[in-house]
Amino acid sequence: MTSNDTLEKTREKLCGLLQKALMLELSTIPPYATACYSILEQGQYDRSEPTIVNAEPIEVIRQVMVEEMLHMVLVANVLNSIGGHPKLNDPDQLPTYPTKLLDGRGPKVHLRRFTPQQVKSFRLIETAPKDTGPAKKGDYHTIGGFYTYIKQEIENACDTFGNDAIFIGDEKRQISNDDYFGAGGEVIEVVGTPKQRRISAMRAITEIMEEGEGADLGHRAGDKDIIPGPEGREDVAHYFKFNEILHSRYYHPDDAVDEPPTGGDLIVDWSAVSPMQDDPCESNYARAPEVAAMSAEFNTAWTGLLDGLETAFNTDKSALRDLVPTMYIMKSLAQKLMRIPLPDGSGETAGPTWTYLGKA
Repeated sequence: MTSNDTLEKTREKLCGLLQKALMLELSTIPPYATACYSILEQGQYDRSEPTIVNAEPIEVIRQVMVEEMLHMVLVANVLNSIGGHPKLNDPDQLPTYPTKLLDGRGPKVHLRRFTPQQVKSFRLIETAPKDTGPAKKGDYHTIGGFYTYIKQEIENACDTFGNDAIFIGDEKRQISNDDYFGAGGEVIEVVGTPKQRRISAMRAITEIMEEGEGADLGHRAGDKDIIPGPEGREDVAHYFKFNEILHSRYYHPDDAVDEPPTGGDLIVDWSAVSPMQDDPCESNYARAPEVAAMSAEFNTAWTGLLDGLETAFNTDKSALRDLVPTMYIMKSLAQKLMRIPLPDGSGETAGPTWTYLGKA
C-alpha cells in the first residue's frame, strides 16, 4: 500500500467520523423538539410574579435546540474543510425512533412528551465522559467521548501527513455568521493556512463539547457564552440546562459541576403537557385520516428542511436562511398534532414521527 493510499484511507475515515457526528447532532433535535412542543404554556401562574410557569422550560430547551443546530453547522464546516461532503438526506443514515446513539454505544433515545423521565434521558445524552483516556483510543460511550476521539484522530492525521494534506476543502463552502440564521454562539469558519485550519477545526469541536457536556470547562457550570438579552446572563452547558429543569432552579455560572444549582427559581408545571403517545408512528394513524394528513404535512416540511440543509452545506449557503419559515411551520404542525386525541380511546394524542419522505 502506497503512502497516497494510506492518506486517502485516513481522510476517508475522518470524513466518516464527522458524518457520524453530523447525524449524531441531528438525532438529538427531534426528541428535544418533541418534548418542547408538547409543553402547554397555560400552566399554573406563579403567585409572586405574573409569569406563565412553563415559559421557562420551553425557553431552556429551545436554547439547547438552537445550539444543536449550530453544532451541525460547525461539524459541516470541519467536514467540508477536509474535502468531505455533508449528507443530510440519506435515508440509510437518518435516525428513526427509538434509536441508540453512537452506533449502539450510547443511550437509547425516544420521541416522548415532556416528563421528568424524558428530561433525565436528555441529561444522560449530554453527560461528559469521566475519563477521556479510553475515548482517545476509540472506546467511547458518550457524545463528549466521541468528539474526543475525533479530535485525536484529526491531530494524528495532521501529525502523520501534514496539515496541508488533510485540510484540502474548498473554503467557499464554509458557513459564516452572515450565512447562519440562528443564535447559539459563534460560527467558526475553518479557513486560512493549513495550520490555521487545524486550529479552527479543533476550536470548533471544542466549542461543541463545551456547549454540550461542559467537558472542558473545569469545575464550574458556566460555559463563558453570554445569553442574549437585557440580563446578559452567562450560559451553561446542555447537561446543566436539563438539570436546571429537573431541579426547578437555574445554575449560577460559578456553581460547582458536581453540586445542585443555586440560582433563581425555574418554575415547571409537569402536568401542563399534551399526553402525546410515545414514539409516534404512521401505522397508528391508519384509522384517523385527519391525523394522517397532518402528519404527512409535517413530514413534508421535515423533508424540505433536510433537503435544504443538504443544499446549504454543499452548494448554496443562502438556502440556510430560506429554512427559517419551515421551522415555524413544523412547530405549528407538531403542536396541532399533539392536541388531537387518538381514536383508540387511550386518552393519548398524536405526535410528529419525523419521517423523511425522500428526495423530491
